[in-house]
Amino acid sequence: MLFSKNAFFALLLLLLLSPIILPNIIWLLKSNKTVGRVEGIGHATGISLGSDSYAYISFMAGKDTIYFQGKDDNYKEGNIVPLYYQPKKPEDAKVASFWSLWGNTIAYCGVPLIFWSICFFAPDIVPKRSMVLVGKKPFLKVVSRSARISSHLNRKQ
Repeated sequence: MLFSKNAFFALLLLLLLSPIILPNIIWLLKSNKTVGRVEGIGHATGISLGSDSYAYISFMAGKDTIYFQGKDDNYKEGNIVPLYYQPKKPEDAKVASFWSLWGNTIAYCGVPLIFWSICFFAPDIVPKRSMVLVGKKPFLKVVSRSARISSHLNRKQ
């Protein structure tokens, strides 16, 4: 199958990022929304790469009270916060804010995105206006514009 450079890299990006993004989307689709209460603010001990404090949150799941550590530290004790949790595993809960729900996913997408960007923008890997042939030996072959034109002219003769 012959793909333009842009189409090939769009499909490659989809293949690289979907295994990282899909689990989070599935987690969100299977989750229930509720509200919890900030019971206190905890502080990390030792060396920390991120925030040194976190919200200790409780919520009701059925007849049980579930406690978990929220990633957001902007809350005060007693605040009511929206959250999502898994009905079959209620301790798997997250505060309903963008960074709590998507922060890890965005971080995990960083490395594949960097490599993808290098391959896309490096003129030596796939030059402008060339195409990528997928599926024949070799599995991936870059076809330049001049090779496509000469091949097309040979077919017409």
